Amino acid sequence: MTNLYHRNSLIPTAFWHLLKRIYVDGDWPADTTIEQLSNDARTTILDPATEIYVYGYYRTAPPRLQWGSFNPATGIAVVYDSEADLIAIVFKPVEGGLFFQSQLSSVKINRKEWQV
Repeated sequence: MTNLYHRNSLIPTAFWHLLKRIYVDGDWPADTTIEQLSNDARTTILDPATEIYVYGYYRTAPPRLQWGSFNPATGIAVVYDSEADLIAIVFKPVEGGLFFQSQLSSVKINRKEWQV
């Protein structure tokens, strides 16, 4: 079954993010599915080479605690919003890991020391 979306329709957030990553940012191919984007997020989070950051998201008052994962090899970043208990975004920031370092009170987690 195919879903049809018309002008001014509400679409699922995950679908909107997928369209943005494909057609605005150009970071994923046009045939990417939501499942593939979710798999990229999962793979990024679980990869031992992925950098982990914790920071305050500055666009909310007060700032919300968020966790960022960035894989330097793939350029994929994942943001987990702990207050909302959801993956907020999967994207490829132009500035790489510096995206997370520029957030409020950003701390890079030492994976070896924390054993994660």
